[in-house]
This record gives sequence, structure tokens and C-alpha cells, in this order.
Amino acid sequence: MFPIVISYYTQNTPYEKEIQNLIDSCKKFELETSIDGVDSFGAWELNCAYKPFFILKKLNELKKPILFVDADGIFVGKPSWQEAFSSDLAVRQDPKLPDDHPSKVISSTIYVGNGERARDLVKYWAMQCQKSLLDPKRQEEFWDQIALRDAILENPSKAKISILPLSYAKIFDHPDDCQKVSEPIIEHYQASRRFKNFI
Repeated sequence: MFPIVISYYTQNTPYEKEIQNLIDSCKKFELETSIDGVDSFGAWELNCAYKPFFILKKLNELKKPILFVDADGIFVGKPSWQEAFSSDLAVRQDPKLPDDHPSKVISSTIYVGNGERARDLVKYWAMQCQKSLLDPKRQEEFWDQIALRDAILENPSKAKISILPLSYAKIFDHPDDCQKVSEPIIEHYQASRRFKNFI
């Protein structure tokens, strides 16, 4: 069975319109969804940092495996069950990049299983988000994917982690992605480029 597609968007922002593309694409492929509008936390960084907390909330509510898709994602091909979905967590990773690279992990699409090890890993990710945001020495912009990268590297819950197929997390205009993926399942349209300064 394909996991439930979950996402959230900040209400009264351009993301409220953006999410409709994801909703419509899920309807097209008859995918079960659980998508919520949330109040903005007052900054783009804080809204992004809510991601692991939202995933935990949905795991506890739905008690089923989930596939988190950012609000700017669209299903452009018919999805199917993937071997990566037998893991506790699956996310796009670039094995060619060093472990400390900010784009080592891309958190636009994330599979999370319905198990304790998966939950514990997401909880640790949430802690890493808080740690990064509260660091008084922080000078760089916060990215939730960096906190997820660190959680995966440390992996205190010993969760089984897999690399999600690139076709499930393709960036629509990334030259390398376009060269490697001819038939994507999910494309992401990088809404943060357009809306980050609006929020």
C-alpha cells in the first residue's frame, strides 16, 4: 500500500495557493492525503523547522507510514511502492557529497515508517532543529535539511535509513536532476526562491 501523502502550508501566504497544485495532483493519482494549513510562526526559518514536529503529529494521528511532500511539490507521474519504503526513513541523499555538505540531504520528500525507531529519529531531528535555531553562535540561515542530515549521521535510534529514488524528489529546473531523471514522479518547484522574503 502506498503511504499517506502529508504536507502543510502557512495560511494567508502565497503557499496557500501553491499547495493546491499538490492537492490536485494527489487527486489525479487517487492518493490518500492529510494536508493541513498552519499559522505562520513569524519567519521562514521557523516555518521550515516545524517539519519534523508536523511529521510526528501525523504519525501519531494516522498510525500509518507517511510520505511528506513540501507544499511546492507536484506528482507528475503515477507513484508506486518503492523498496526504500521498507526502511524506517528514506530521503534524497547525494553519496558524492561530503557528509558536512549542506545539500547532502534534501528534505523536500521524506518517507517515514510507522515504527518506534522512525519516530525516535524524527524526534531527534526535531531536537537538532531546536539546537540549531537556538545556537547563539549561528550565523548562517537555518535549513531543516541540515538538521535532518545531522540526525541521520548520528542516528541514535539505529533506524534503517534508505536513499529515496531521485524521481521522487526531482528539482524541476536543476540541470543534473533533469539529465538523470527523464520520468519523474514528484517535482519540486522551489517556492522558497519566490516566497522566502514574503513571510
